[in-house]
Amino acid sequence: MKKFFAFQVLIGLFIGAIIGHFFPKFGMGLRPIGDMFIHLIKMIVVPIVFTTIVIGSSGSKGNIKKMGTLGLKTIIWFEFITTLVLGIGLILVNLLKPGHGLDLSHLVKQDIHALNGSVSTVVDFKSMIVNIIPSNIVDAMGKSDLLAVIFFAILFGAAASAIGKASEPALKFIDSVAKIMFRLTQMVMVTAPIGVLALMAASVGQYGIGLLIPMAKLIGVVYLGLAIVIFGLFPLISWFLKIPYFKVFRMVWDLFLIAFSTTSTETILPQLMDRMEKFGCSKRVVSFVIPTGLSLNCDGSTLYLSVCSIFIAQAFGVPMTFSQQLIVMAVLIATSKGIAAVPSGSLVVLLATASAVGLPAEGVAIIAGIDRVLDMARTACNTPGHCLASIVVSKWEKEFTPNKSLNDQTDQQVYHQV
Repeated sequence: MKKFFAFQVLIGLFIGAIIGHFFPKFGMGLRPIGDMFIHLIKMIVVPIVFTTIVIGSSGSKGNIKKMGTLGLKTIIWFEFITTLVLGIGLILVNLLKPGHGLDLSHLVKQDIHALNGSVSTVVDFKSMIVNIIPSNIVDAMGKSDLLAVIFFAILFGAAASAIGKASEPALKFIDSVAKIMFRLTQMVMVTAPIGVLALMAASVGQYGIGLLIPMAKLIGVVYLGLAIVIFGLFPLISWFLKIPYFKVFRMVWDLFLIAFSTTSTETILPQLMDRMEKFGCSKRVVSFVIPTGLSLNCDGSTLYLSVCSIFIAQAFGVPMTFSQQLIVMAVLIATSKGIAAVPSGSLVVLLATASAVGLPAEGVAIIAGIDRVLDMARTACNTPGHCLASIVVSKWEKEFTPNKSLNDQTDQQVYHQV
């Protein structure tokens, strides 16, 4: 059933692209259907994140220390991967030079003034850390501020564990809510092929194929880099750590396609967490690593930022030595952690980085014209990244129990999300 569902999503992508290309107005008219699908998923993301983390963090005594250890290991892994991905992007953009010889005069420029208000949020790292602690948890949930929700859920679970039996009624209720939310997700995902078709038709209808031609080299470098990360870096790390990477990738192939078409990892969050638990990762680790990774483990966005920042310098003839490029990478390591906290996160981070190192903001406006095309690939790349992070941290915590029933012959019977 899982493979058939992936085929349905792929067909939806293809038909949506055809509709958007040949009937652009009709394609753009389908946007509300796609938005409805994304809203359906987003409405259950916060309840799932909150309930699963509370259950995981309330599991045993002394878990404040355990959660602190888990958080430290998770951040170490995220920073390790971020550095490697930034390095791949830096090497590719210097070897292939997508910005050299580019005529910028005829390229479409998008209005990016609306992004300026969010730049200070990304650059001010201290404020970002302070805002992880919610002043109003209901408001944080309403804004889908996942880092704030995660922080509160960890403390809530730890407090529930500390008072013992008195917390059992509340924890049973929360566990029941979590099961209902996962079932609701299965019901919602039946509509995914229709939502994917509508979103693809609207995107192609709005931006058109012609917009891609002048920027084809940049698009090619970004897609090549993401392919190297997905099919080169991740398998290499997995081989070293004895992780069956390609089995994992096949397991989430349909979710990979949905993330690609919707440009949102949130749309697949509940199913991704469920599948990683079934694969053998502990609920405690999955409930922490994947939601936190929405902001701190954006592998695709990391590569996009490294390539596009140097691309702007090349396109506008701004000379940058290797040491200066390393400074840009250091800025990106800090600013990229605010991606999930602001609208149009990757563009905002790119604008913040450009402003910080003196690159022209006009370059960001040009890239904004093709951002949807780049966003599809960089979002999809985050899917295997979250899977790998869950397995690595679970092994590190000695909480990984491989599900031996999962093999190439039976894995489609085990996963019955649709």
